[in-house]
Amino acid sequence: MSTIIKLLITALVLNACFQGGRSAWGFYQFQDQVQQAVLFSTTQSPEQLKARIAGAAAEMQKELDPETFSVSYLGTQAKIKAAYTDDVALLPGGPKYKWLHELDVDMRRMAY
Repeated sequence: MSTIIKLLITALVLNACFQGGRSAWGFYQFQDQVQQAVLFSTTQSPEQLKARIAGAAAEMQKELDPETFSVSYLGTQAKIKAAYTDDVALLPGGPKYKWLHELDVDMRRMAY
């Protein structure tokens, strides 16, 4: 009987780790897409880059918080701030945990 309980607890912990990892992986993929968009945005205005990032977020089914979503340029430097909340079910059939993912990218754009 104790072996079954140990296996059940192990399965619950593994499930929580998998769900959390899946949410983090989605954030890292989104962050990579934003970095690629910034790197090759030398001919785009901040509004065009913002629309491109919003399109990438919509494609990945991420709803960006409009209050924290900003794009600004300073020469060849681009600064992007964005955030979204992901619902993560750590326990099967249990309540969903709201995980806030905040993106803060400050990088140079490629010069042509």
